[in-house]
Amino acid sequence: MKRRLLLISFDAMIGKDIEILKKLPTFSPILEKASIVKSVETVYPSMTYTAHASIVSGTYPQKHGVITNEVFTPLVKNAPWYERRDQNKAQILPELANENGYKVFINSWPTLIGADVDYVVQRAGIHYPKEEQEFEIRKNSNDVLTQEMWDYCAEAWTLPNYYSTDKFSALASKYVINRYQPEVILMHMTLPDHYRHSYGVFSEKLVDAYKYLDDMLAIVVDELKAQGVYEQTTFVFCSDHGQLDIDMSINPNKLLIENGLLSLDENGDIVDWKAYIQSSAISAHVYLKDKNDKELEEKVYRLLNENRELLHIEHIFTREQVKETYHLDGDFTFVLEAKDGASFGFNLQADYQNPIMNNDYRVSRGTHGHIPSKGEQPCLILSGPGIIPRKEISVAKVVDIAPTCAAILGFKMNEADGRILRELLID
Repeated sequence: MKRRLLLISFDAMIGKDIEILKKLPTFSPILEKASIVKSVETVYPSMTYTAHASIVSGTYPQKHGVITNEVFTPLVKNAPWYERRDQNKAQILPELANENGYKVFINSWPTLIGADVDYVVQRAGIHYPKEEQEFEIRKNSNDVLTQEMWDYCAEAWTLPNYYSTDKFSALASKYVINRYQPEVILMHMTLPDHYRHSYGVFSEKLVDAYKYLDDMLAIVVDELKAQGVYEQTTFVFCSDHGQLDIDMSINPNKLLIENGLLSLDENGDIVDWKAYIQSSAISAHVYLKDKNDKELEEKVYRLLNENRELLHIEHIFTREQVKETYHLDGDFTFVLEAKDGASFGFNLQADYQNPIMNNDYRVSRGTHGHIPSKGEQPCLILSGPGIIPRKEISVAKVVDIAPTCAAILGFKMNEADGRILRELLID
């Protein structure tokens, strides 16, 4: 009999959240027999799309190429996100599962639009306005998204954003499980991330988010039970990153503007640039238009180094340093890491230091993008067939998730950077 796998990423879930989950009716039976890793090392920068590309491929950003949420496009005001499967250069778990004879459903997983599996329903990014969600979902899904399925899930869109997207994901999974019985399901739920952005890392309101997600999980679990496959399903609950509380937004591009390296028009749009700093929230990538201009490189480094205090910069990493230390590579020249309490904003017309704004995830009450070792860590929960019950290990990495899931399903991911967590698996 084939194994069944339900892999759910709960965005921004951390190890301390497990105590909340243990008290909830749908989560608790799964956790009662689960093996747990309360501290999972994420990637750098600790961004949703970067981490999800690593979770699903078992590789670091230097290999898969998804180096932050948004693609670097300095002359475009609303830059595209790394949403498409072809932007991830690595092999991925769901396609390998499909090749190994499993029916696979991808449901709202970041970076996987256009993935080559049986069933794909993609929300695109949560960053799209609610009124654009239907168009984006229909555009980015395959033939499984029939009008019947859309009508079945329509009640989700009566809810506020984030609640609606997670409800849509739950209903979409219920529908596909009922009609097609996929053996491997990947899902992404967003509410913990939204609550932490809005209220801070340890807000008491977070309990409400998980109560809602427990209800959403129940929709999926009840359908697995109705189809008689609940006991045959291995549950893997993971997370992409933690968050840090911040109280200040920093505009590092103002330094470049004042020094003639970045030019704006009267609307605040970029008309020309020699250097540009792209925010990844608590970190940022520094790009040079001419990467071979050593004089420009030295000038930009000197400006940044001389203004560390003004810009609340903790570290200035070279491309070589982040490649060696964090397995991150790209066309940038430097990477900046902000000091505690600060995050890099996207408003080019702002002052150097500005209040936080909850309408921008980069500079909201809580945010991420930081060095993996900072703050509260994401977690990993495994439960069901093939998993040793009630075992805990202290540390794993997000790149370990895909090869471990592959091992549960009975195949290997030979290109993965991570390892199989064999100490949690039944031989």
